[in-house]
Amino acid sequence: FYSGNDNAAKAEVAGLIDRIGFFGIDLGSLAVGGKLAQFPGGPLPNQNLVKVG
Repeated sequence: FYSGNDNAAKAEVAGLIDRIGFFGIDLGSLAVGGKLAQFPGGPLPNQNLVKVG
């Protein structure tokens, strides 16, 4: 997961995530994405998103 207010920077981060073999998910702005990924309290840290097999 990544979020930010600078679209050019987010594009670079997305490219880096892709180059190392992961699938990045853009959560939008820091105001929105930061709350989603916040630990504790946000809904995303409690999710198991790893697929095995």
